[in-house]
Order: sequence, then C-alpha cells, then structure tokens
Amino acid sequence: WCAPIVKALPMKNPLILHLKASLICALIAIVVVLPLLWAPLLPAWDLAWRPTVISPRVEALLAVVMAFAVAWCVVDIPRRGLKVLVWLASLWLLFSGIWLFQLYGHAAGGLVPLAAAGLAGAVALTFSFSPAGSRRARWESLVGSRIAPEFLRAMIDQRYLEEGPRREELAVSEILWPSDGGDESQAWDQLAGRSAAAVAHFQRVGGYLEHCDSEGARFVFGCWGNETKTEDTIRELFAWVDKVGGCASLVRGQCLTGVGHLPAGARWTVGGAPLRQAARMAAAARSYAAKLLVDDTLSRELASETWNSRRLAWWDFEGERVLLREVTGPFDSSKSGSADLTRRWDSAWEAFWSGDWTTAGNGFSALAREENDGAARIFALRSDAARRQDVGL
Repeated sequence: WCAPIVKALPMKNPLILHLKASLICALIAIVVVLPLLWAPLLPAWDLAWRPTVISPRVEALLAVVMAFAVAWCVVDIPRRGLKVLVWLASLWLLFSGIWLFQLYGHAAGGLVPLAAAGLAGAVALTFSFSPAGSRRARWESLVGSRIAPEFLRAMIDQRYLEEGPRREELAVSEILWPSDGGDESQAWDQLAGRSAAAVAHFQRVGGYLEHCDSEGARFVFGCWGNETKTEDTIRELFAWVDKVGGCASLVRGQCLTGVGHLPAGARWTVGGAPLRQAARMAAAARSYAAKLLVDDTLSRELASETWNSRRLAWWDFEGERVLLREVTGPFDSSKSGSADLTRRWDSAWEAFWSGDWTTAGNGFSALAREENDGAARIFALRSDAARRQDVGL
C-alpha cells in the first residue's frame, strides 16, 4: 500500500528507488509503533497492561535504526524466499539480543523495536512483491520473453537497471532464415515456428533475443556479466545452421547496453558497431553461400584441433579491412582428405584474390563438383565472370 507513493516519486536508478521505499516503510512503521512507547506514560493511561520502558530515547533510536535496516534489506534482496528469511532472522536476532541483555542484569524493553522491525519488514515485503518494487517484475517488463526465465533469475542485478547506458564486451550473432524460394505466404507461416525454435535453442546458452523479423534474428551473448566462451557459442550456432539451414555470423566487441525508452515502451536494448558488423557479415555469408562467418580475430580464439575454418573474403567495414573466415564444421581427425581439401581451397583462394582467374576458376570448379561446395561454386562463377571481363568477352 506504499507502492503508489513510491511509484509517484521521480526515480533515476534502482538505488534511489530502494532507498525511498525503505525510508517510507520505516516511516510508516515508526509512526504506527512509537505511540506504544509514550502512551503508557501519559497520566490518562489507566490500563492494567503497561509495556516495559527503560529509556524512551534509546528505544526510539533502536526502533528507527531497526525499522530502516530491515526495510532496506527486504526491499533490496531480489529473491522472495530470501527476503522472508532475512526478515524473520532479523526479528529473531533482535529478540535474542534483548533477552541476553536482560539476562545479564541490564533492564531493556524490546516491544517497540521488535514491533517497528516487524511492521517495517511486512510493509517492505508488500511493496517488494508489487510491480513497482519487484526487481523481477521490472526486469520482465524490460526483457519480456527474450531470455530464458531461469537465466534471468540467476542474472538479476540492480546495476544493470540503471537508466544510463553502459559499455560491455558482448558477442553478437545475426541469423538469417533459409530462403525457401516458395510461396511468400507459406514462408510467413514458417516464421513463427522458426522464431520459437531459435529462441528455445539459443536461450539455453544465455542468448538474448535483441531483434527478430521475417529476414532473421539477432542474439546477444554475454549479457549482464555472463561469461560466454567463443567455442560454446560457435557450437550452438553451427548446430542451428546445420539443422535448420540459412546462415549466421558472429562478432565480439564493445557494445552499449541499457534501458532504452522506445516508442513501444521501455526495453533493455543493445547498440554499437558490432551489431552493424554482424548484420552485414550475415548478408555476406548468404552471398557467398557460407554457413557461419567469423572475422579473423575471432577465429584465432578457436582451437584448430576443435573447429575447421577457411579464409573466405577480404572485407571493408567502416574503414577497416577485415578477413572473413567460414567455420566449416568440427574437426574430424578420421577424415584423411581434410588437409588436402584445405590445401586446394587455399591455393584457389589465393589465386582468386591475386587476379589469376583461370587458376582460381579451375580450382574452385573442381571443389564445387567433387565436394558439392556452395561457396566454391560461387567463387568459380565469379572467377569465370572476371576472366571474361578481362579478355573482353
């Protein structure tokens, strides 16, 4: 019942919210309980029951301190079960301390401090279970179903609810749905199923659904201080593309994160150059018929004995020259010809980027024919087109 009062106050960050809520809860408790301290001392008090009052000033000060401390702890702790446990434990410790004080011969009255702490905790619990005071409810209003509930419960932290943006090192993945080439209405019907499947797949490893439309989806990994290994993300991305189709890209870099006040309402969002790079790399992956693209910097984090990758293209991004590599799959030592395929690809690839169109075309055509390699087929067509242009055909 103090939630409307707190909600009406201007609040710029969760710390101020919790401070104001705790002060209001403590104030309510003190206003209600302090008459118990002084009413029995009035001349008109003629009831038989009279609480033990040793020093009104000491008991009033203890009541104020305990009411605020209990209210602050109950409001600030995110887990509901722990809120109740801390509240009851505080009451028990306060009661035990007063009892021990009396046991050693020091007169003390505990009714007012205990009543103030109990009432402040009850009011704080009522507020913290409301949408205005619940950190979980606040997070759910900002992220919705864009992240797994169990991951959200583990990652809840008030410092990420601040209004201002913060800079974080995140991994961004752009996924493009497979191109069916059929009826547009049929592709639209498949969008809901693919979106739900992608969310379920990537939420298992802490992926946050930042964007989704008819072209594809964007997931962000490493949100809210969660550590995500590159190899784990690559494994999930490759498993998705290998099973569903389409293509994907993965970029790691500094992103701006925070609560954005968008026209549709407040939402936790991500911005920065890695998002633009991931989107353009995914488009490049589709144009090269590649499954999963990473930049050369990220590919160095992959162990060569775990994943196979190959050079795909030199690429310019915002004034920086980037080498794109395609992750072709897990390393399999049982395949005897993998080293030879890598050598043949590197030879044809170097010939292509040095302008030797005939050598590049022959090498890529052979790989496309023998291995049914889509990227090799694209390079063979481009080599042939460049050779025809050079000879004037």
